[in-house]
Amino acid sequence: MPSSRPMLTAILRGLRGRCPACGEGRLFEGLIKQAPVCTHCGEPTGEIPADDGPPWFTVLILGPFLAAITFLVSMTPSVPLWLALPILGIGAIGAVLLMLPRVKGVFIGILWRLQKNNQT
Repeated sequence: MPSSRPMLTAILRGLRGRCPACGEGRLFEGLIKQAPVCTHCGEPTGEIPADDGPPWFTVLILGPFLAAITFLVSMTPSVPLWLALPILGIGAIGAVLLMLPRVKGVFIGILWRLQKNNQT
């Protein structure tokens, strides 16, 4: 069980947008642009290839919820579609913008931990 704790630590640090090595430096320079190195410990986090995993997983998580909400709202006659669908679209974009950096941070934390396990 001791080996699962560092993985969980790296995941939680990534979820907070912090360096998986030290937990102090910022993982991102912007919304989802990886910082090349940690400003606190110098860990090269920008070399970790998160690529297509985080957007795919974000859609996998949010897609069923957003589709169900859209279906239920479109079947409710009390709210006109011309008003409901743009609001739902803005809500979907907001949900993605809130979730994507966290999912990417978790992916980076997992990949960083796996790289460290392979190096030892």
